[in-house]
Amino acid sequence: MKNPSSRYTTGDLLNIDFAVTERWGRYQFGLAGYYAWQIEDDTWDGHVLPAHGWQVESLGLGPIVNYDMPEYGASVKMKSFFTAHEINAIEAWYVVLGWSQKF
Repeated sequence: MKNPSSRYTTGDLLNIDFAVTERWGRYQFGLAGYYAWQIEDDTWDGHVLPAHGWQVESLGLGPIVNYDMPEYGASVKMKSFFTAHEINAIEAWYVVLGWSQKF
């Protein structure tokens, strides 16, 4: 991501999302998470900043619950993450609500 006014460019990130779940009837529940880390150094005005000096690393963990509604061809999912580990990133709490529908 590049900020043209400050000429600061953030290095690329890799992100892995994961979940370990169990099904019980229409419900699916378990542990979800993500792990993200920066694989390139940041640059400012074309100059590489100190190697690994400002690179981001973050691990988020939390519960996931899914409810299937086969009679409607749909499901609703809620997952929540808290920051379990971070380097040069913010500590945060996320909630994600999703709906999927068959067409």
